[in-house]
Amino acid sequence: MKHDHIKNKKSKHFTLLIVPQSDKVKQMKMPTWLPKTIISFVVISLIVATVYTWNLYNKYTYIKNNYQSKVEKINTLKAANKKQHAEIIDLKQKTSEVEKKLKTISDLQKTVKEMVGLESNISKNTSNSRGGERIVNKTVNLLSEENFETKMDVLSKELDKGKSDLSELISDVEKRLRFLEAKPDLMPTTGKISSGYGYRKNPFGRGSEFHYGIDISNNYGVKIKAAGEGIVTYSGYNGGFGRMIIISHGYGYQSIYGHNNKLLVKVGTKVDKGQVIAKMGNTGKSTGPHLHFEVRYYGKPVNPTKILRTFK
Repeated sequence: MKHDHIKNKKSKHFTLLIVPQSDKVKQMKMPTWLPKTIISFVVISLIVATVYTWNLYNKYTYIKNNYQSKVEKINTLKAANKKQHAEIIDLKQKTSEVEKKLKTISDLQKTVKEMVGLESNISKNTSNSRGGERIVNKTVNLLSEENFETKMDVLSKELDKGKSDLSELISDVEKRLRFLEAKPDLMPTTGKISSGYGYRKNPFGRGSEFHYGIDISNNYGVKIKAAGEGIVTYSGYNGGFGRMIIISHGYGYQSIYGHNNKLLVKVGTKVDKGQVIAKMGNTGKSTGPHLHFEVRYYGKPVNPTKILRTFK
């Protein structure tokens, strides 16, 4: 009965036999909870190590991806910065070129004005620094400032203003050229001036008379040219002037061509400066073949030698 009780009692340790090469066998008794504890610790450690390693791997992957992303951004920014630096250098070079071109434009404006005689007529504009010179001076001041964006903004506005100024200058030049083309300042024929403007001895009688033009003597048939562009307002026979042509040039000017042998244009014809309009003759009250040439300004005779370029 006692034996059965001992047999049924649960064992709380186990025996570990150590069998060496010698004949003596060693045995060790260990409590049953120890290996369970060790196994549990190992399993838990493996689980913890696995979780920790997985977390480390995830963090590593995140950091790596984040690092690569930032590296790419940095490389992109470097490339953009390099490009912007190159663009700034190029922009500065172009700014310098624009400055030189503006100076050239200013010089050209002055030259054009002098060529067409606009300088005195638009002095009020030059006093306001209209044109490239004002732009150049302002641009030079801008280039010495620190804020490059401000420079470019103001320079852009100045270029727009310069464009407007050039458009105005072109318009002024076109008007001036039309005036110069119409002004009767071209010598109408070749020959010798036999009688000038003003008082002279009367070639047909006693005393003196006022001569309202100039007489240019030459041979029959010598070409007579229009002194300026205009419209023929008279072409026919007119008493003492013989065969005569009158041209209205606009701007208050008229020119008169008298004593012609042959008339080549009719009333209403538009003639260009230098166009042949008649042939020299001796018609009307005349002592020999010559051209009587008059210039009238708003209806009043003026000395043609004050108008004709040949005498300037």
